[in-house]
Amino acid sequence: MLKTEEIQFAEFRALLLALMKNTVKLNNIQVLRAFAAAVVVVFHTGFAFPFLRPFGSFGVDVFFVISGFIMARILDPSSDSSSDFFFRRRVLRIVPPYWCCTILLYLIAMRIPQLMGATRADVVDLFKSLLFIPFTKGSGLIQPLLFIGWSLNYEMYFYLALAIGLLIHKRHAVWFGGAIVLLTMVACMPFAANNVLARFYSREIVLEFLLGIFSYYLCRAVSDQKAHSLRVPALVLCVTSALLLIAIQGIFPRDIFPFNSSRVLTLGVPAFLLVTTASLLSQAGWDTRLRSLVLVGDASYILYLIHPYCEYSLDRFFGARLHWLRSQTATGAFLGVSISLLLAVVLHLYCERPTVRFLNRTFGGKRKSTEFANPA
Repeated sequence: MLKTEEIQFAEFRALLLALMKNTVKLNNIQVLRAFAAAVVVVFHTGFAFPFLRPFGSFGVDVFFVISGFIMARILDPSSDSSSDFFFRRRVLRIVPPYWCCTILLYLIAMRIPQLMGATRADVVDLFKSLLFIPFTKGSGLIQPLLFIGWSLNYEMYFYLALAIGLLIHKRHAVWFGGAIVLLTMVACMPFAANNVLARFYSREIVLEFLLGIFSYYLCRAVSDQKAHSLRVPALVLCVTSALLLIAIQGIFPRDIFPFNSSRVLTLGVPAFLLVTTASLLSQAGWDTRLRSLVLVGDASYILYLIHPYCEYSLDRFFGARLHWLRSQTATGAFLGVSISLLLAVVLHLYCERPTVRFLNRTFGGKRKSTEFANPA
């Protein structure tokens, strides 16, 4: 009898550990979010480090791989997710800050249009932006009113594909969702030259989301014992991948790779290696303990949304009078990044975090919110 109880306890413990593996936050992934957001912020200052070209747009590629990784982790069959729970909470997480920033930008464009460049106070553009429908702006680029939101159009598209995958088959939702993304890309290719939506959804950057899914299942296939034995090479490869991304954009000649025209190969693959090795290091026990970096990772979404306008304001109102405060200078870039980072953390702690928790409690189902769970 005692032996049976011990077996049952062991089975329960194994199940509990499996569930924890899918709900506890990985510090290393949060640090990668901080890294990705930080390099994008630096990139938009226009500042170039000595002997380097401006770099940092690869942060979006890292975000896309992380997105695929996290979504696969959330929708792992051992978790208790559902199509309603999953899609609803993704919407509650992404939409409110984006809508607030978009509406604020629209009001500014309506009152002070001379500040806005290609952004117009057009009601149709506003509704398309709020509904994540891609369209072409006056600049000729496919961007919403809040130009940085082009990547969020992809994110919502990924979430919708995975929600449909959950409705088709919960256990294999990630694979069905990934197949929807891939088939949509292939189906849109013949019409990309003449249709904005087809051009947007046929871009190969969507494959980086699939790389993130593959990264998760690759890490899951590695046992904890094996991950422990691979800690040193994983750490070396992790650092090398981050440096490689910087070198590809900042140092290497643009035609050094025969596949230079492929963003997935030049940026997506190093981003995949970066996310995979960081996850393996967490699994092996080498998880970041620096709370400040984890906090920046938590605030990375708000940082991503607000930083262009923090930098633009500093450049326009102070840089125009004092050259050393222009965003392209070292001083101006440092101030722009610092102000953006500080404001993002404050907004995250006192606006985003309590709002997301309230919305999840009210509209996100009965399960306790783990959007900003304590670090592992």
